[in-house]
Amino acid sequence: MTLFARRSVALGLSPAVVPVSAWLVLGFVLGPSVAGVLSTDVLAHLDAVVSVALGTLGVFVGLALVPRARGAGPLLAAAVVESGLAVLIVASAAAVLLNAQQVPLTSPMALIAISLAAAAGASGSAAFVEGPRGGRDHATHVAELDDVLPILIAAAAVALVGGGTALRWLAAIGGPIAIGLVCGAIGLLLFERTSGDAERAVFVLGVLALIGGACAYAGCSPLLAGMSAGLFWRNMPGRADAIIVDDLRKFQHPLVVLLVMVAGAQAAPAPLSVFLFAIFVVFRLCGKVIGGAAAARLVPALAGEALGAFLVSPGVMGIAIALNLQQIAPSDGRAVVSAVAAGALVFELLSGFVAPPEAA
Repeated sequence: MTLFARRSVALGLSPAVVPVSAWLVLGFVLGPSVAGVLSTDVLAHLDAVVSVALGTLGVFVGLALVPRARGAGPLLAAAVVESGLAVLIVASAAAVLLNAQQVPLTSPMALIAISLAAAAGASGSAAFVEGPRGGRDHATHVAELDDVLPILIAAAAVALVGGGTALRWLAAIGGPIAIGLVCGAIGLLLFERTSGDAERAVFVLGVLALIGGACAYAGCSPLLAGMSAGLFWRNMPGRADAIIVDDLRKFQHPLVVLLVMVAGAQAAPAPLSVFLFAIFVVFRLCGKVIGGAAAARLVPALAGEALGAFLVSPGVMGIAIALNLQQIAPSDGRAVVSAVAAGALVFELLSGFVAPPEAA
């Protein structure tokens, strides 16, 4: 089995089409640290497009949430337990080590970002509708759903920037949910009334741009807004969910490539980023192994070792969460993005050797 021969559950993309490692390296080479093609000014202008890409990733997570589907409840609970344990393990280890080594952090957001990025998994293609048929489907869906908790915590963390007042907490969570539901309702009215594929594609892109743009303007999480919209489309009557999946497959490749290249361009070697990278790699692996074992106890059909193999690769969601929190608190954001990007390279290499044989 070759390194990128297996199917990735990262947005349903084959690694042969979008290998995260290759685009990260290319982004780093083109970034300000090397060639300077993607300069700091260029990256600043791409920030709005990054918000649209983050919203698109959130839509795929929301499309995987089907509360009425058979077996969905235990799988969601298993995913929350798995990702929650990973957050706790990485956050605790990072806090202890950073304090022991007296490593200065400008903002506690860096600790939150590295923990949530470590807990994130490879988001799936949102194809779960009627319920899983076997162990591999269970493991794949847990890998899809373990992004839900990190996205919610990342959205709530926005409130810390504004002082953590009750109003700020409400806006941090309620704002993106409201944006996602409003945009979802707009899309629902438009998608099924289009007369052709080209017209529908324009509406899909317009709704995605509206989600990303509204969140960028409001200073809230496009990941949570996208997840809310995807959840709305998946669970409403009609064909909106099928339409959005078909059309998003046409746009997801360039958006994911852009997101990964921006992360690579922002990566820069520094003492803090190296220290966070070591924490990310070592304790993310521990967190995923322990979390996977705990999740397997909640769903008897889950095999712990198979689930662990599906959870090794962080896909692009860990990178997305790091970029999302960097938009909010840029002080230590570059070090976090650098650590997560380098960690994604390591885990993608590792996942090529531990992937289940049936995933090849």
